[in-house]
Amino acid sequence: MKKAVDWSAIDDRLIPLAGRRNEVQELAAALRARQSRLISGLPGMGKTRLLAEAVYQCAVPYLLIRGPRVLHDLLEQLAGLLACRVSGTTSMSLKPAVLESLTNQPRVVLLEDVARADPRMYRFLQAIYHTPGNCLIVTARSRASLGYLGRLFWDPREEIPLHPLKSVEAVRLFGAAVAAYKLDPLDLDAFRSRMLRSARGNPGQIVTMCRLAARPEYRQGRHVKFLPLRRDALSAFTG
Repeated sequence: MKKAVDWSAIDDRLIPLAGRRNEVQELAAALRARQSRLISGLPGMGKTRLLAEAVYQCAVPYLLIRGPRVLHDLLEQLAGLLACRVSGTTSMSLKPAVLESLTNQPRVVLLEDVARADPRMYRFLQAIYHTPGNCLIVTARSRASLGYLGRLFWDPREEIPLHPLKSVEAVRLFGAAVAAYKLDPLDLDAFRSRMLRSARGNPGQIVTMCRLAARPEYRQGRHVKFLPLRRDALSAFTG
């Protein structure tokens, strides 16, 4: 099974990934070796994009779950992806069915945006973590935000932290986004300066602001209405 889900929900895939070459190589190596990893970083740092790049590079069999909040929800989603045959829909019936399936046909289990995992979810994921052939790739804001799951990813060697881009990388990403969204008619010098200063190396914010700048409601002639654009770009990362 090469693909379990559709990655088309990832925005801006045609824009080159900036400043994450080492991280992609590290995650790809972990995937090939079936070693679990925690990918940490603030919203917009590129955790989802990093997953997509590494998975495409390795073509490993994987399952993707976004934002699991409680164990039962996680079990239902995994059971559906694995096509488990179960006699009931309770956690007690789903849990052994999922673990048996992953034992017989190991997978890479990708868990995005994990936060405040409780003891039940921790114990279940611990079982997957220690099942030969399987591995967990978890994304989160930080190890501290994982809740009980932080006990599983206690080793700093298992963490791939995503930091803000360096200045040269941010400028390069801005140029790629300008080309992708055809922003050349705009007054790019003024927009570039304000945008890069406010984004502070956050690649998601850079791309989002460029995408919004392509829309007529954020333009006034050749100039960008920066304050409303910045406000709406931030809302995409804060909900």
